[in-house]
Amino acid sequence: MLLCRVLSRPRLPLVHLHRSLSVRSFIQPRRLIKFAVGTTLLAGTGFISYTIYESGPEIEKIRRTSYFWSRMIPVYLHYRYQQLYFKLFPAKSPEEEDEIWNKLHNKYCDYVLNVILHQRGVYIKLGQIASTRPDIIPKPYLKKFAQLQDGVPAQPGEYAREMIEQAFNKPLEEIFSEFNPKAVGAATIGQAHEARLKGSNKAVIIKIQYPEVQRLFGLDFSTLKKFVRLAQPEHAPLFDEFEKAFQIEFDFRREARALDIIGRNIMPRFPNIIIPRPTPGMATEFVIVMEKLDGTKLIDALKIEQARMAAEQGKTLEEFEQEMMAKYLSGELHREAKKRYTPSAFIVNMYASLIRTVNRLKNVYIYIYNHSIVPLLKRFPLEYNEERVFINPHEIIDLLNEVHAQEILLDGIFNADPHPGNIFLLKNGKIGLIDFGQVQELSLSHRLKLAKLIVLLAEGTKEEIVQQYISMGVVTRHMNPYVIEKLARLGFDRDDPETCEGKNAQLFFEELSRKDEVIKVPEGYLMAARVGILLRGLGTWLQLPHSTAQKWAPIAKQLLNTYKDTNEQLLTSPA
Repeated sequence: MLLCRVLSRPRLPLVHLHRSLSVRSFIQPRRLIKFAVGTTLLAGTGFISYTIYESGPEIEKIRRTSYFWSRMIPVYLHYRYQQLYFKLFPAKSPEEEDEIWNKLHNKYCDYVLNVILHQRGVYIKLGQIASTRPDIIPKPYLKKFAQLQDGVPAQPGEYAREMIEQAFNKPLEEIFSEFNPKAVGAATIGQAHEARLKGSNKAVIIKIQYPEVQRLFGLDFSTLKKFVRLAQPEHAPLFDEFEKAFQIEFDFRREARALDIIGRNIMPRFPNIIIPRPTPGMATEFVIVMEKLDGTKLIDALKIEQARMAAEQGKTLEEFEQEMMAKYLSGELHREAKKRYTPSAFIVNMYASLIRTVNRLKNVYIYIYNHSIVPLLKRFPLEYNEERVFINPHEIIDLLNEVHAQEILLDGIFNADPHPGNIFLLKNGKIGLIDFGQVQELSLSHRLKLAKLIVLLAEGTKEEIVQQYISMGVVTRHMNPYVIEKLARLGFDRDDPETCEGKNAQLFFEELSRKDEVIKVPEGYLMAARVGILLRGLGTWLQLPHSTAQKWAPIAKQLLNTYKDTNEQLLTSPA
């Protein structure tokens, strides 16, 4: 994501920064152009040499780091040069300025996507995160990076067969009665295939990890750290925490254990949640077999719903998405959602049950018609009505927040990646949760401190919030109470226009960093904050913006009440 953040930086301040950084199209001094080209070449060569010197003798290390720097430094410098040029020669209007930036974005978006696909690994992971952040990434990049969610090129079926047979030391036909050689999905660290177990004929999903990916992750994070220190040094502490979090994805035996533990923790308490069960004895470091869920990805269901809404308004899907994105960036989507009536979970479920009943009755009629009238009168058969997937916004948001608060605060083991691509709307009306590679664990001490912060964010004073967040380990250069309180809210409460004082969250975070640089983020809490941020983003798109602290406070109070006699030092000492 940080790769893309640099590219997005000029676009973000559509009103504030762009007005001060613009250019008159008729002024193009040759000296400045020559200076930019020369600087690009010299800096690119210098960084390549520096990286090769720092990277050691390994040929692959040199090749990958050189490839990255030689291609990205010219792009980075072109954007920075354009910013400097805009400062010297302001534009006639914000529209002219936006047009120039968009030309630059369109020039490089395919180029940067190709760099990501060439490097794979961590670059794809960060690109996937970036593709979910319209408040950070310019639209041309956003559209290109969306391909990284489910359009990453997969390895051929023979590669998958070889990995499976190597993992289980058996021919594939002795394990599975059916195997789809075409991957149903490919992402950062591997790909997935559909199959059926031999004997039981049970439908399963096989996840296969690319063996080289773990080694490349360490190398690529090292490269990206240098780039971050150059381009966005204020984000280096966050990037360090992300590196620790991503390193746990590489052993599928750990994911199998997490699926088992979290499944046993959550499903008895939440009957409307389904977590796929790992197949016993079929998890190795690089291959895992698990139950297949029958349903639709929430992200796909949202696209279908958006297409329906666009058609009702007489717009194309692209026009509708542009309008929604503009509202999201301006904060209007938050304001509209607060005013708009959204049917309760009960009403949506009643409506869905009615529609399903009607469709089933229609299908009974179609069945009778197709097997009686059609053969007698030689008519064309009718098509059956497909089962419609209903999106119940209140149920989805409330249930997902309750489930993840339970995982984080009460159980101390949680999935840190609940984005819409990992949430399924199942045909039986339940919600399925998949991809437990990024599972984190929190000690009791960490959970008690976080629970107290959650309650204070929901009900406490600013002074109490600042004191608690400092006790959790946050460090800024000047320890500004205003900045510390806002950082706590952005992480575990809200990032709406009211909290961000009319700015989008990214711009507001950068403003906080300028006021008081973040030296250290509380260790161990970043991925818990990520869960809240992902669910708030989902809530905004479902027209249900919400406060993480308000949603999680009841469970936080439950934890604190259970351990009310615990030594206060657990709550106040640094994490």
